[in-house]
Amino acid sequence: MSYKVGDIVLVKFPFTNLKEAKKRPVLIVKAQNDLNDAICLQITSNDNQSHLMRLNDTDLKESIFSIVSYVKYDKCFTINAEIIDKKIAIVTENLLKNIKTLFCDVLF
Repeated sequence: MSYKVGDIVLVKFPFTNLKEAKKRPVLIVKAQNDLNDAICLQITSNDNQSHLMRLNDTDLKESIFSIVSYVKYDKCFTINAEIIDKKIAIVTENLLKNIKTLFCDVLF
């Protein structure tokens, strides 16, 4: 299956110790390349962190989240699309634009 920029998908996300993992939502910010890899940002419900942007129902084109969730825009990573369990939502173009600005501000 092909996933697009703005898709929120579930993946088996490893903890930083790389010994454990759990299914977590992530936001695709760069679509799959020829190797089937996509660049993503973590989504969390833990608001006790820095560099978070709240996901509101108005930010979603499809679906809603049952708990308050945030895009952690300072942590990007590459995943292979084969580890994606399923697509659960799509975000608006406006949210993607805001995330891009925040991400660039953090990096530079």
